[in-house]
Amino acid sequence: MKKILLLAGIVSLLMSATINGLSQKPQINIEKYNTIFKQIETKRVGPSDVELSMIYNPFVNQHILKIIKDKNVTKFRPVVLQLYGIINNRAKINKKWYKLRSKVYDYKLIKIKDISVILKKNRKKIELFLRKKNDKIKITKNF
Repeated sequence: MKKILLLAGIVSLLMSATINGLSQKPQINIEKYNTIFKQIETKRVGPSDVELSMIYNPFVNQHILKIIKDKNVTKFRPVVLQLYGIINNRAKINKKWYKLRSKVYDYKLIKIKDISVILKKNRKKIELFLRKKNDKIKITKNF
């Protein structure tokens, strides 16, 4: 019986010691966080707007920006040429009708075939074809 009382006394002492120890730790953590919050609240001074504008931007190619800002540079947009129709030695290319030896953008219309045309620019030749045949449209030669 004495052993049980002694064991109960030791356990109660250990429990009270751990409870007291636990009660002190939250106080230390709260004080630690309060000091962190005070450090965050202090105003920090960074670079001015002028200093920031003078910093090189590593994410933008400066050469491209100069080209975009230069007003003397002509903007080049590639033209997609499409053949829409061929009637009486004339070809409809990009909503406009052209006859043989006409200038089509930078090309010259040199030949008109049944379902295609040939354009030439310097040594480069391109052939444009009519789009898919439409079965609803019938064209016949009545001569």
